[in-house]
Amino acid sequence: MHDAPFSSYVVTGVIATLLGPVLGPLALLVFAAFTGGLLAMSSTTTTTRWDGVKFLFIAVAISLILTGLAVYLVEKYTAIPGNIAMMPVAFVIAASRNYIMAFIDMGIKAAGGALAGLFAGRKGGDQ
Repeated sequence: MHDAPFSSYVVTGVIATLLGPVLGPLALLVFAAFTGGLLAMSSTTTTTRWDGVKFLFIAVAISLILTGLAVYLVEKYTAIPGNIAMMPVAFVIAASRNYIMAFIDMGIKAAGGALAGLFAGRKGGDQ
């Protein structure tokens, strides 16, 4: 695959420069999450572009949700401005997307097994 042309870097820099003051730290968090998602995607095989888009969307969404929770906790209990301190956290969460999804899958399977075991002795209907 060939390198991106220089103009794409210029356009990206211009867009970041224009939207930086407007969006502020949120744009930096999304950028960090997107970069971490790209790092996670480098270890996964996606067959189509749509699979790649879904992979990145899930990585960024999980990262922003967990980072938002972390920002809330940091700002509530410390004097650190959480929206700036959490850029590395957003990157790491998105980069570990595969491990987080495996952990969530394990939790769902365990909960399903526990519920199946709970209801295994019961029979449907009134007896």
